[in-house]
Amino acid sequence: MQRTATQTTTIQASPGPSDVRPYRERLLRIDDVCFMTGLGRSTIYAKVKAADFPGPVQLHGASVAWRETEVDAWIATRPAVGAVQPVPPAQPAKPGRAPRVPRPTRAAAMGAI
Repeated sequence: MQRTATQTTTIQASPGPSDVRPYRERLLRIDDVCFMTGLGRSTIYAKVKAADFPGPVQLHGASVAWRETEVDAWIATRPAVGAVQPVPPAQPAKPGRAPRVPRPTRAAAMGAI
């Protein structure tokens, strides 16, 4: 009878793609970003320029896309509709000045109202 030696070795798993990132990052084109945010194209590009919206990543040439997680995070920072906004404190009137009285409109001045 012949005996063969068997070896057991412990294999340590190296971090694979599923260990590093359990999801796949989606890239959204401008039409998808417009649909998700409810904003128009020019508004999105204006907000990107003003640094009020996440910037796109360049795909190829003039083709760009936005990371879905960044767009979702931007949406999450928007205030809810009907949320109570803090009211800034009233500015005290300057001493010695009368409060400003609005001028009548042209129609009111002509007696139409």
